[in-house]
Amino acid sequence: PAPFIMNNKIKNLGKSGMVYRRGQQIVLGNERTTEHVAVKVVMHDSMQGWLAENGDGDYQWYREHKQEKDPTETEYWKYIKKVGT
Repeated sequence: PAPFIMNNKIKNLGKSGMVYRRGQQIVLGNERTTEHVAVKVVMHDSMQGWLAENGDGDYQWYREHKQEKDPTETEYWKYIKKVGT
């Protein structure tokens, strides 16, 4: 049998090239208030942002990119660093 050949296309990893993994702890910064918050990543979506668990155990979406359909009061967040670095 022929060996399995993987399709090695390079995936677009966004501006930072960062891959966010489930369970990873990161610090996000609010772009309007400059507040920083440490969260545990549940999932990351290049359009939606981060679904993450905060210190109280609550799940919340942290929006990364502005989209036309977003309400005007939507808060936007940016990646600051991994927790502990």
